Amino acid sequence: MNDAHHDFSWQGIRLRVPAEWELGRVDGDAKSGYARLDDARMVRAEVEWRAAPVRGARRPVSDLVDRYIEQLQKKADKSGMEFSVQRQARFLRDKRWLEGSEYETFIWEADYRAYNLARACPECHRIVLMRVLAPVGENAEALVNEVLPSLEDHPREADGGRNLWSVYGMRFLAPVDFELTEYELKSGHIRLTFQKDGGNRTLRIHRLSMAQMLLRDHDLEDWYPSFFRKDLRDFLFTVHPARISNHAGVLVQGGPRSRWRQILRPLPMVNPRPRRYLQGAAWHCPEQNRICVVEHLSKKRPEGEDDFLKELIDGYVCHTEQATSDARLDDELATGPQRAAALGEDGDR
Repeated sequence: MNDAHHDFSWQGIRLRVPAEWELGRVDGDAKSGYARLDDARMVRAEVEWRAAPVRGARRPVSDLVDRYIEQLQKKADKSGMEFSVQRQARFLRDKRWLEGSEYETFIWEADYRAYNLARACPECHRIVLMRVLAPVGENAEALVNEVLPSLEDHPREADGGRNLWSVYGMRFLAPVDFELTEYELKSGHIRLTFQKDGGNRTLRIHRLSMAQMLLRDHDLEDWYPSFFRKDLRDFLFTVHPARISNHAGVLVQGGPRSRWRQILRPLPMVNPRPRRYLQGAAWHCPEQNRICVVEHLSKKRPEGEDDFLKELIDGYVCHTEQATSDARLDDELATGPQRAAALGEDGDR
């Protein structure tokens, strides 16, 4: 793996970008959304996606580009800024990866120079509008020809019907039929929550940095129930040491507490917490100084060996053989109020 680049992947959108580019803002869901990647100086890339409309007499990609340029022109006129557009721009050296797609490439220039690709995917039926930005006067075509052709908008066959999620060095595969419902991208703790079947099944994926500090006075068997005590308060659970992903770890199993225990607790009677079963795993990855956690919650009692938990563990890439410290270290994820506000971060647990 080239340490100068890494994968960013969110809601099925996947890009290979320079290591210093990280998520600055994200919004929406799998059907319609937006993500922005920044470096230390400026916004470097933006990508928008939406479900393609039913094809009619009008061409959706052309309509999208027309509306987008019209909005930019109005903003430029209002601010008195010079604005120019070059439609059907020829900056991509290799277009073979676009064969079979309806697409348009164009460049607009105002306070920045933006290289744009609008594409309708014939396989997943999503329209993606992506742009790579550079300072005016900077020749960025080499960079553009690295980043834009890396764009993917649906899972790879090799991933077995799973979506890659890759952000801030956290990298894992989740089944496509689980929908992202919540996320926390906090300094030191990343947590993504997925649901399926109306919430009957839930996945929680965590990545905690500075593991050596967290485990300084505890081993994982003691640390896990202490750190996640609020999440575990409705479970009768056990924690067992285990070897996971060739690391020291623990396996967790839990079932719902008795209904009498829940009735005696100060819970709202109108909306009591659901009774669920828990199977999970946590392990310490010393190569990246992180604690990795996967949890599967379901309303049905699991039967026998949980192959699904094993699939989640196998799909979590805690480190690579050539892993080095991220260009943007874990304790620098929230480098200021702008990034924290953009990502909707909460306070500490």
